[in-house]
Amino acid sequence: MDLKNLRYFVEVTEHGSFSRASHTIHVTQSALSKAVQLLEEELGTTLLVRSRPGVPSRLTPSGEVVFRHAKGLLNRSKQMLTDVNLLNSLVTGVLRLGLPPLGSTDHIAVVLTEFRRRFPQVELQLCEQGGQALEEAVRKGEIELAISLRPEGDDLAWLPICEEPLVVVLPPRHPLASRHRLTLPDLAHHPWVQLQGASILNHRIKLCCPALDVSRLQAAKSDNLAFCLSLVAANAGLMVLPRLLAQHHIPPGVEIVPLECAELQWQLVVIWRKNAQLSVAAQQWLELLATDAGQ
Repeated sequence: MDLKNLRYFVEVTEHGSFSRASHTIHVTQSALSKAVQLLEEELGTTLLVRSRPGVPSRLTPSGEVVFRHAKGLLNRSKQMLTDVNLLNSLVTGVLRLGLPPLGSTDHIAVVLTEFRRRFPQVELQLCEQGGQALEEAVRKGEIELAISLRPEGDDLAWLPICEEPLVVVLPPRHPLASRHRLTLPDLAHHPWVQLQGASILNHRIKLCCPALDVSRLQAAKSDNLAFCLSLVAANAGLMVLPRLLAQHHIPPGVEIVPLECAELQWQLVVIWRKNAQLSVAAQQWLELLATDAGQ
């Protein structure tokens, strides 16, 4: 079946007459009429009831069925061409993506796998650093996109990925473990275990509670989340983490208590330079990420 004949049939139907369709798509009325006639002959049924000039043509019952299916076929054909052209344009593409050590893997792994499946020609270069270093790398153009907490400045554009409340992760039998909720001032006199690269979160904790100096309270520091949590379990100190991350990686015996602080939320976003001309690869990554986030 010729897709061109289907397209002409749809155009005539949507415009209500051969003359209006001819004027809009710049195809002669005779060519439109011939296309519809060929389609009717191929299907063995009348699709349109032709009317006198000035009176809209109308669909027969068979025409209504064909019109509905033709729209779907044409849309799928258009999407197919778009996807093929997109793949061709990405053959030599490179996407430089920044990932922080805290909380990005659970949300990004699925998107990364799907992106590789769809666009195997794209070379993904992953840069793992702390949030502040990633923001600076995006500003300098060293990486195109980065996963980070929602930026405070207005020079970066961002797309939300997820938002999680923060919790306090405590050693077994810690004096605060029996509390139903904790505030930042409650944590001001207890040792902390720090995750290397969680600089943005620490900075915002300091903004919300100036009396809480996390660096002064630091008992241990590591760039390995599992080891940090093992240190908590061994009574080295406490940690503040996104709830989902804590629940997924918590070792046995460690306690989780909600952190009550309206000003401090863990909102994971993807950032890029505002007004930057993003590569096709970056645009497709953002589209996949938005779909995964349900936007």
